[in-house]
Amino acid sequence: MSLLDRVVVATDSAEVARVCAREGAEVMLTSAGHPSGTDRVHEVAGRTDPPFEVVVNIQGDEPLVSAGSVEAAVSMVRGGFDVGTCATPVASDEEFRDPSVVKVVRGSDGSALYFSRAPIPHTRDGGAPEDDDSNLRLRHVGIYAYTAAALARWVARGPSRLEKVERLEQLRALETGLRIGVATVPGAERGIDTLEELERMEGRLRALGHGGAGGGAGVGEPVRHEAVEGPGDEALRQRQGAAAEA
Repeated sequence: MSLLDRVVVATDSAEVARVCAREGAEVMLTSAGHPSGTDRVHEVAGRTDPPFEVVVNIQGDEPLVSAGSVEAAVSMVRGGFDVGTCATPVASDEEFRDPSVVKVVRGSDGSALYFSRAPIPHTRDGGAPEDDDSNLRLRHVGIYAYTAAALARWVARGPSRLEKVERLEQLRALETGLRIGVATVPGAERGIDTLEELERMEGRLRALGHGGAGGGAGVGEPVRHEAVEGPGDEALRQRQGAAAEA
């Protein structure tokens, strides 16, 4: 992603660090005691020299996040918000009710009002909102951009009440008083929250030529079945080509 000046993998796993180093990625081992990914990112951001004005957290369970989503999140910070993130319209009633899918409600200025695993906003009489506004039912895309000051405030607060209840770290930011700007994007890949989603993603990555120990195609090997393409596929293919050239 040309938008990013530097990419560092932040992990407390020696196994992950070895794999990243083998692939030529910059990686930093962190404390194993962090309560959230943002706390881990803060540690690594504090170890970079020179420091960066804007820090982006691309989570490992969002392997197909697109450059467009990253740029949209950063644009919210550039526009004056403390934190930037993304959301996309909920695809179905089933997705809307799924507690593994995080929903967000935002104000007219694009600021986040609340995040929840519950189906929000709730229509009192049931069914879809009367005005059929797809932007009322939004699925959160797990990517964050922060100013350096906002990242420090977020971490200094420590895990909050709502964060513990919903198991959503971004609620800590809201309770701290940070303004989160939510950019809407027309489509975004789902992250990995369940074993079934992990299995589907493994098949997707193999179809793109990213093999593993399970006998899938290796980088550069032909794939004989078709895959439905999504926003992150082109970036993955570019990485595959770079690896093959190396």
